[in-house]
Amino acid sequence: MQTSGKSYSLTNPDPQTLQFTIQAGDRAWFDGSSVDRAEIMWAGTAGSTTTQYVPAGTPIAIDYQFAVQANGPNNTFINNAWFFVTAEMHDGGTVSGTSPPFAIQLAGDHLQLVARYVLPGGNPAQGSSDLHNLVLWTDPNPIVPGKYYDINIQANVSNSGGGYLKLAIDGQQVVNYSGPLGYGSQTYWEEGLYRNSGPTESVTASFRNLTLVTGSMASGWQGVGGTTTTTNVAPTVTLASASPGTGIEHVGDTITMTLGFSEAVTVTGTPTLSLNDGAKATYVGGSGTSTLTFKTTVASTDTNTSALAITGVNLPSGTSIRDSGGLAANLAGAVKVFSGLQISTTSTTTTATTPTAPISSTTPTTPTSSVTKPVLTIADNTLWVAGRGGTVDLGTQVSTTDSNDRVTVSITGLPKYETITDGLDGRTFRGSNITLTAAQVDSGLTLQSNYRGNAHPVATLTLTATATDPITGAVASAAPQTITVTDPRPTSWTTTSSQTMTTPASTQPRLDSGISTMTATAPQPIAATNPATTTTSAGALATRGFALLDQHMGSATSTLATTSPQAIVTDPQLATGRDTASLASQSFALLNQYMAGNTGRVDPGQIVATVSQATGTGLAAFLARPH
Repeated sequence: MQTSGKSYSLTNPDPQTLQFTIQAGDRAWFDGSSVDRAEIMWAGTAGSTTTQYVPAGTPIAIDYQFAVQANGPNNTFINNAWFFVTAEMHDGGTVSGTSPPFAIQLAGDHLQLVARYVLPGGNPAQGSSDLHNLVLWTDPNPIVPGKYYDINIQANVSNSGGGYLKLAIDGQQVVNYSGPLGYGSQTYWEEGLYRNSGPTESVTASFRNLTLVTGSMASGWQGVGGTTTTTNVAPTVTLASASPGTGIEHVGDTITMTLGFSEAVTVTGTPTLSLNDGAKATYVGGSGTSTLTFKTTVASTDTNTSALAITGVNLPSGTSIRDSGGLAANLAGAVKVFSGLQISTTSTTTTATTPTAPISSTTPTTPTSSVTKPVLTIADNTLWVAGRGGTVDLGTQVSTTDSNDRVTVSITGLPKYETITDGLDGRTFRGSNITLTAAQVDSGLTLQSNYRGNAHPVATLTLTATATDPITGAVASAAPQTITVTDPRPTSWTTTSSQTMTTPASTQPRLDSGISTMTATAPQPIAATNPATTTTSAGALATRGFALLDQHMGSATSTLATTSPQAIVTDPQLATGRDTASLASQSFALLNQYMAGNTGRVDPGQIVATVSQATGTGLAAFLARPH
């Protein structure tokens, strides 16, 4: 038992049912303050304290019925949790700090199956670049409170061959995954309720008729009260890769491409892959397995490209890719861009020359560093994102002029309630210090907030781009840059004034001092000129001055706190005379007074229209009016 030990934590309504309830703050004895939990783990025989582990590579079959009980008139039992696990195959303790190899969880109010793996020798810790996270299925329909769902799982937790994971809901197969699963270590079953802390709703769920078998009994096991499973899930592409994956390939070079499928497929005919350099990769083998291989050779007729990509799969007449049941494969996942894999049709052949006589050997010199400082571009250094699942594009790109350098971007300061997902392979990163490759950054980074409070916390993310020379190991880093993320954005910005503004009945307007909550922009210099003109063109000068004011205010209305300095437009018209100088002074004084008292509500069009009709000292009457 892993509960808070309350009377409601774990109950037994009948001999085949376990019922779990969690409330805010319910934690097991070993938990910190970040989670709520009420679970049990599968242990050994009666009286034994030794956990019964399932060795890696062992077939497993699990069947049980699961229901979330009704909770209030609106059934808001899980909408405020950003993770909510109900059952999982947990790692058996040989690897620490990991997430489960697979889990049945709740995404909002929808059932969901997730899986994870690392290849042999990889690091499975959360946030590791070796860890692969897969969302294999999300129920399109919300869960019905009080309804029991028959859940049937068949799996082999192996990352070195033979791994698979199948899921059927009420006898309908929804997942048929074949491929690496887990971390190459033993596992055990765990069920109950496990979520992040913060939500205040109480949740009750029931598990009944649980059966778990391993080994030869696992194949086709339906469990006690289980429903016969019908298989009708089409195979899908789960992986697209290229070898080599980076570098520059020239005319005559061969590239091997691989498509991984969710189950074994059979190929009829010769399918091809369309590439963005105008060439095609032709199928060469893999029928009867879950991995198909294609090859292409760079030709002089190909188009140079900085990032080779698969743009589609071609199935000529009589060609097909199907599973053992005859279902055609879903090939949408084959489309993939290989950042860093370049195609160059420039000839690398050199004219042969007469060899020169050998020279005496010398001690080799230490290779010099050719590392180039990368360039990190951030579109907007001030962002906001709505909590409870809101997202925002970080708008970051990184580049380098040295294609041989390995470029990464580190991000520090990410709070616990925010995650970052890349567009390259859909991986989600969390933690206060994460590192991403240039390909992941350039594919687009999406920040998601799961903040549940009522404040407006501001997270400051510090991004540093680093390049490493693969030969010398020399490192060059760009200056760190920051992005502030407000979560969520305040509903409004207000402006207050310490006094009411009036305009004295004088030809010279009074400057009232206003107190505003807006952050002032940097002052901008105004070059004074004493040009030559008539009093008639003074009105035109004022019109242009206030039109420029209108343009300046319009561009700054929504970004008063962060407006960058505006360019000063010089009026080439010359003017002289005391009336002109007075007009300019009065115009800008009125501007100052009007902005201090009426921030956000100024009607510059009215002022421009009025001034444009004034000439000479006629401005006095206009300036004397209250505005």
